[in-house]
Amino acid sequence: MFEIRAAVKNLKHQLLIKRALRRNDFANVIWLIGDGRSGTTWIANLLNADKTYREMFEPFHPVKVAEASNFLENMYVPPDQAHRQLQDYMARVFDGSLTNSWIDRNVPNKRFKGLLVKDVFANLHAKWATNIFPHVRPILLIRNPLSVASSKLVTKRWNWPESPDIFLEDEKLMLNHLSSFRAIIKEVRSRDDYIEKQVLNWCVIHKVLTEQFTLSDIHILCYEDAYARPAECIDEALYFANKTCEQALVKAILNSKSIVSFKGSSIVENKNPLTLWRENVTPHQLSLVSKLLNDFGFADWYPDLEKPNISTIKNSFLK
Repeated sequence: MFEIRAAVKNLKHQLLIKRALRRNDFANVIWLIGDGRSGTTWIANLLNADKTYREMFEPFHPVKVAEASNFLENMYVPPDQAHRQLQDYMARVFDGSLTNSWIDRNVPNKRFKGLLVKDVFANLHAKWATNIFPHVRPILLIRNPLSVASSKLVTKRWNWPESPDIFLEDEKLMLNHLSSFRAIIKEVRSRDDYIEKQVLNWCVIHKVLTEQFTLSDIHILCYEDAYARPAECIDEALYFANKTCEQALVKAILNSKSIVSFKGSSIVENKNPLTLWRENVTPHQLSLVSKLLNDFGFADWYPDLEKPNISTIKNSFLK
């Protein structure tokens, strides 16, 4: 019975999306990327508080989206490399024609003013994709790596990628971005500490993104900054994306739970999201992570491991 209901719902969504495509509803595209557990779902809710854009939830999830199962999580693709299969798939994502029960919880029968794609599995081919689809406006959400790693530890049952081998076995990724970090990555692998491995994943993602993107072609948004001054941060992101939204609506959902909130998350437990990670990280792990961030050149991004140094982060994207 469940499968029948899902099939009927999917068919309904396909019909509604076909109408929207004929109206060219999805010409404006925002692509929100970032590491898993960085707050992308919450930020997506704020960016689309007026619900004028159709939201696509994690179209690159390799388990929940059958069409994405042919691609690795955060698969690296150099900006100058051809990848026809991935290009064809991303065309379906960015033209809005793709749908399934994971991507679309609900498609209302209405006119849209654009498309908001939210994903945490496509960071390492984001530059390649925006080169091919230049109309897409990318927004990168950055969060304290210890908050990210701690949250992944709590949601470990979601099977977050953790093996450093995925980097070591990618010859082009190692050659183009990580050649000087090979020994460090092997050391992390040998220690096999979950928190350290997730921070390594964070470091690799942001190392690649800082070397590929400039401030002129991606908008940088820090979770902690949005937490402290949401109205200004959302306004800046919307300006970059050429989207308007009423601030009253943004304020109304600031403290609402996202669909991926869980028992133990800051909003559910009513705790400070900037310091909650300290409950799950030992002094030894903190020492490992601090050294890793320093080795990758990210120590000054979060000097107190709580609040971001916005100017330093943005300067990392200056070429």
